[in-house]
Amino acid sequence: MRKSVLGAVVAVLTSATVFGGATAFAATPPPAGTPVTVAVSAANGSQVGTGFAGFSYEKNQVGLDLFDASNTSLVNLFRLLGPNVLRIGGNEVDRINFNPAGAGGLTTEVAPSDIVKLGGFLRATGWKVLYGIDLKLNTAANAAAEAQVAAQALGHSLIAFEIGNEPDFYDTQAQYEASFASYVSAIRAVVPNASFDGPSLAKGTSWDATFGTDEKANGLTILSDHTYIDSAANANIPEMLASTAPGGHLDTTEAAMQKAQAASGIAQWRMSETNSFFNGGATGVSNVQAASLWSLNYMAGIAAHGGAGINFHGGGTSLYTPITFNGNMETGVQGVYFGQLLWVLAGTGAYHAATVTGGTGVTSWAIGRNVFLDNEGTTPITATVTLPSAAIAGLEFVETASSMSATDMTIGGSTVSATGQFRPAPKILPILGRKVTVTVPAGSAALIDTL
Repeated sequence: MRKSVLGAVVAVLTSATVFGGATAFAATPPPAGTPVTVAVSAANGSQVGTGFAGFSYEKNQVGLDLFDASNTSLVNLFRLLGPNVLRIGGNEVDRINFNPAGAGGLTTEVAPSDIVKLGGFLRATGWKVLYGIDLKLNTAANAAAEAQVAAQALGHSLIAFEIGNEPDFYDTQAQYEASFASYVSAIRAVVPNASFDGPSLAKGTSWDATFGTDEKANGLTILSDHTYIDSAANANIPEMLASTAPGGHLDTTEAAMQKAQAASGIAQWRMSETNSFFNGGATGVSNVQAASLWSLNYMAGIAAHGGAGINFHGGGTSLYTPITFNGNMETGVQGVYFGQLLWVLAGTGAYHAATVTGGTGVTSWAIGRNVFLDNEGTTPITATVTLPSAAIAGLEFVETASSMSATDMTIGGSTVSATGQFRPAPKILPILGRKVTVTVPAGSAALIDTL
């Protein structure tokens, strides 16, 4: 998607129409907003890759036949977010076991045919997977049997296995590490090169550094945890937006995971299950424009703290789900999906911090040469931006809605249909050197995608 949009703009920019006159850039300028200056650092931070802005789904969705290559609409919605990472787990991973003789198509177990369908879906979308295996009601031998089938069916789409879900709810660290080691031993006997992520905690990061140190030799390649802001019963927009600010709940969790990764020497860390408010989120908070802007700041925080990515939980009847469903049929997208889509339009590259002067509720950062402006404030801003490097022109994609509590989100003037149709019409920006000026409406975000 990003390459096709950029290609079309390059064709326009190189035509005589553009350089023969100013009409190609002629447009009614937006009303001026509060003056803001943004200085993007030229210093490179951590690398943002193609698997950064992914999804997390419950294990019972595998037997529901949700992930099937013949489901072209869901394939299209995944492909809009580019090659990415799907995590299969959730509470259901510790309630559902593998049945090697199962017929498939049941939400109460996982059979070989279900895993084969998942593999086909991943190949159709270009996504990879973190594959969860039951710990609470399982045996190491059955876990190994499932891992062997998964390794064969998923092939290069398989990144790592996740053993159990949020074990700090039912085990001590010592108990979990003993179980983890026995499962790893059984799995590696049949999948010798198997990799793992963990410990996938829910109540903090207290195990992370020692768990990573202890299990690095056992194939742990990703330090992963789960976090939410608060219970759905307490959901509100101000708390959601505040969670990503310096010293907020998500910011402090990211800093702790970064510290644990450094202490343990694990290659990367990832927030493998997360969203706004646990127990499914809340209508009017988790599914609206405010959630789109919140997700952008959340992803920026993960990148700023050296994280490899994030998996927003969804599916089923959850109210925070990025893709909405009726049973196993997708009905549309909402909230967080729009933040993810704007994020992936920036492509890959190094994270760059930015300093914002002026305005209220305004944040900024860059991925590679491309700059984000997130205006959670109540007034429009007119930002003069110093880019991380010089450019000749760019595209401005604005993600906006009629209000922070609205569900009529668009990017570049385009909605996203339930079948994955997305036709943005970004504004072409003339850029001279490293300076560009853009106006961002209140409660909106903009991506300056440079050429």
